Amino acid sequence: MKYLKLICALLFVGVALAACSDDDKEGKVHFDRKSLFMAYGESVTMGFGGSNIKSYAISAVPDGWEKPTIDTKTKTMLIEAPAMAADTIDTSGSITLKGTTHGNEIVYASLFVSLDTPMVDFSSKPANSYLATQANTLYRFNASVKGDGTPIATASVAVLWQPATNFVKYLQLEENGTATFYLSADTDSEQLKEGNAVVGAFDEANNQLWSWHIWATDYDVEKEALDYGNYTVMSRALGQLQNDTEDRASILASYGLYYQWGRKDPFIGPSTYNASKGLSMSLFNGDMDVVQVLAVPAEEGGNYAYTNANPLHFITVSDKNGSWDQNITSEVRGWNTPNKSVNDPCPYGWRVAPAAAFEGLTIEDDLTATDAATKYAEQYGWTLEKNGVKSFYFAGGRRVYADALIQNVFDESLTRNAATEAQPWVGYNWTADGEAFCFWFNKEQPTTSGLRTNLKFSTANGMMVRCVKE
Repeated sequence: MKYLKLICALLFVGVALAACSDDDKEGKVHFDRKSLFMAYGESVTMGFGGSNIKSYAISAVPDGWEKPTIDTKTKTMLIEAPAMAADTIDTSGSITLKGTTHGNEIVYASLFVSLDTPMVDFSSKPANSYLATQANTLYRFNASVKGDGTPIATASVAVLWQPATNFVKYLQLEENGTATFYLSADTDSEQLKEGNAVVGAFDEANNQLWSWHIWATDYDVEKEALDYGNYTVMSRALGQLQNDTEDRASILASYGLYYQWGRKDPFIGPSTYNASKGLSMSLFNGDMDVVQVLAVPAEEGGNYAYTNANPLHFITVSDKNGSWDQNITSEVRGWNTPNKSVNDPCPYGWRVAPAAAFEGLTIEDDLTATDAATKYAEQYGWTLEKNGVKSFYFAGGRRVYADALIQNVFDESLTRNAATEAQPWVGYNWTADGEAFCFWFNKEQPTTSGLRTNLKFSTANGMMVRCVKE
């Protein structure tokens, strides 16, 4: 009987071990890169790998491409681009790697390949924001330095937030410390798929070191710049994708991004064109997970080390005149410096506009017209003028210092903290001096509308930003 029990026990252990064998483990295959951008006739050796795989094969290539030659000993493959362009050759597509597990399951991995892809290289022009204007283009920037060129030990990069999954495509860190990403066109269109995104840098221990704003829009910043005499000002706020109010989609796209004073990190606009609920547009990270703006009290996150490591955290204060930065006296990293600061959110060659850039602006619209109330019933901004130059300024409100919600109401008492559809609408813009340029309009009584500069607000308010040329 003892021997029978021993045999049964050994059989049980054998069954248990068999159940945990490689045959039942999930298999995976992968390429060492997400994408490969090649010239005609170019050859590249690409690494690949897998787990619980007994054999590899190439199951698909773009039309006109040869199947790569696989070396299973070195886990590399030779990818050869077509020698020349032809109607039968796909200029882009995917190479698919098939793996067969020890349990005879089939798993796949894809590598995006593209031929003669246009490239825009920002790597010699460091900034905290990059304006991308071309579709179906590869972009490169230096991910081993901050916006002012200060070195950082970047070991990996990732998309922190974007308006749709797979908006910023094929982001990867290159061996030379630059990062590359790809922006495509809208479906069935050659126009750039527009939007805003933030990309983060991480060290070997996966601590976040820095982040950069990707501003993708068909916007000629130089051609449309406003000549205000002593200042050349952008005709849009940072993050604006359009600048008109033709329809609801245009209005929603005309919201810029919101910045707490002195921070480089942008916060997304509202989910509805009129900000009636104060809620953010939906956001996704590079893993296609939903991410959200979080409100964090200044007592917990009121310093630059915290905010630079947590760009989705909006620092709140209870005092309407308070500062989000609890170390403002000892940590001078805001925007009001003789030179462009390390936390300036503007693209290369631009910096946050000083208050002086907006002095002398006037509302161009005739607010005294008898039909003004009707004429401006659907108005979401004013045409403003300075130095003979007219431009439309969209009124996007602000993210409120107390709760991070988006509010579009002018309230001199600064006591309201809930977004409503009350009138009038207002446009707040931070200046480098720590003051706000503000314009508002009352749709029912346009003559009570107005415009002011040098207004004091809590630095914890999230407001739009316009840049001036350095």
